Amino acid sequence: MNSNQIKSIHNQSSVSAKRSKEPCLKIIPLGGLHEIGKNTCLFEFGDDIILIDGGLAFPSDGMHGVNVVMPDTTYLQSNLNRFRGMIVTHGHEDHIGGISHHLKKFNIPVIYGPPLAMSMLKGKMEEAGVADRTTLQVIEPR
Repeated sequence: MNSNQIKSIHNQSSVSAKRSKEPCLKIIPLGGLHEIGKNTCLFEFGDDIILIDGGLAFPSDGMHGVNVVMPDTTYLQSNLNRFRGMIVTHGHEDHIGGISHHLKKFNIPVIYGPPLAMSMLKGKMEEAGVADRTTLQVIEPR
C-alpha cells in the first residue's frame, strides 16, 4: 500500500467518524514498519492512548557514535494527558529495549505483559535506575 492509499483511507475513516460522532480506533505505528527494530505502536480511542511495545534498534555501521536508535515519540509526548499505559507483547529487545529510555522522558502509569517479558523488563529498569517510575502488571494466560 503506498502513502497516497494510506492518506485516502485515513481521510475516509475521518469523514466516517465525523458523520457517526462515535470515536474510532486509530492505530499509529511509531516504529518497526519496514525495518528491523523500534517496534512501537499507539492505539488511540477517544481520549485514551495505549502504547504497544517500546522497542529500539541498533545502529547501522554508518551511524558512528550512536548507541541505540529510538522511535519518534513526538506524538505521544504531545498527548501525555491522554496516555493510559503500555502493553508489552514479548521480551525481545526490539520490543522492550526502549522502555527504560521512555521512562526517563515521560510517565508510563502501568505496563502490562507476560511473565517472562515483565521479568526481563524489571531487570532492565533496575539497571537503568527507573524501576520506581511505573507499575509492572503481569498478565497470565487464561
